[in-house]
Order: sequence, then C-alpha cells, then structure tokens
Amino acid sequence: MCITKTQIHELDSIISRLNSIDTDEEKDQFLKCNVEDVDLFLETLKKVNKSKLKNGKKRSAAKKEAGSSYERSTVFEIFQNTSLNEIVANYLKAELVAMYCSVYSSRPLSADNKERIAQAIKGYIHDMSRAETLLGGL
Repeated sequence: MCITKTQIHELDSIISRLNSIDTDEEKDQFLKCNVEDVDLFLETLKKVNKSKLKNGKKRSAAKKEAGSSYERSTVFEIFQNTSLNEIVANYLKAELVAMYCSVYSSRPLSADNKERIAQAIKGYIHDMSRAETLLGGL
C-alpha cells in the first residue's frame, strides 16, 4: 500500500481544520461530512507516537531576525484579515513567537508549535472582540 501525495494533503487539510474549530458541534459536523468512519479516524490519530515520526533529517534552526517585533495593532489586523491556516503557512515560528509576545507580554511554551501559538493569539483576539462588543453596549 502506498499513500499518495493527494491523500496526504487531504489528511493535512482535515487535521488543520480540526485544530482550528472552536466548538464540539462544529467538529462533529465537520468530521461527519469529511470522514467516512469518524471513530476509526480518531482512534488512528490517537495511536500516532510523535517521537517516532522523525525521519533522520536535521532541521535547521530558524534564524531570528534582529528587531523582529510586532505592534499589538498589527497582530490584531493580521489575525482578523487572514485565516489561521494561511498564518501558519506564511509565518515562521519565530515570527509567531514575536506576535505572541506583543499580545501576551510573555513568551509561549517552548513545546508549542506554530499552529498552537497562532490558535492562542486568534483565541485572545476573539475574546477581546467579544468583550469589546459586550462592554460597548454600556
């Protein structure tokens, strides 16, 4: 059996979309529409041992640009006008860390990957816009 590139891209898009969904109802609906056997799919994903996925290639460390800091308003604008998948694809982890620092005034956990950092920022911006809407009526 050989898994094709097309199948890999489909799996990647499903996993990325799952990671960006906020509610369980949305997740369940998405899985029902895109996966033939939801239970088998989820159990298979749970079996993956991430430490065994290394294929021997050494990853080069991302070069940290001098002075790579973001203004809070710039980060808000980026996350409001761009989808989470595009942000993860177009920015380096170091850039996302700099954005996280400008929003939270602290660094993310070193174990957090690009997607998790981007989700945290997106969640913060979503919460802030909800709070602004609620307080705007006062």
